[in-house]
Amino acid sequence: MTSKFRIVTCVLVGLLVSGPLAYGAPTVAVQADLDTAIARTLDQEDAARTTITTLLQREEVRKMAEGRGLDLRRAEAAVGTLQGDELQRLSLLAARADAQLAGGDQIVSISLVTLLLIVVIVILLTR
Repeated sequence: MTSKFRIVTCVLVGLLVSGPLAYGAPTVAVQADLDTAIARTLDQEDAARTTITTLLQREEVRKMAEGRGLDLRRAEAAVGTLQGDELQRLSLLAARADAQLAGGDQIVSISLVTLLLIVVIVILLTR
């Protein structure tokens, strides 16, 4: 009776130990993987903030903002507080507007509307 109990115990222990291995147990995230993911996210956010700030520092944008009474220093300071989807959306708009201005795009009205939208959104988000 004791030997049957030992055999059954060994089989059960064997199944319990090998079960997760056989069925692909979920991998445990290593701290290095988590650190890498966080660093990648921070790098993306920094790049997005740089894109917006670069646009706000363009001479065309400064002149346009001054003409409409907008405070670009306040907008630039507010860029640091943006996060997540708002940051990514504004970054895409800023990149598009910057490309239009850098390429001498003939559709100036769209660029101006985009620039104004970016500046106003940044200012409103910080209130």
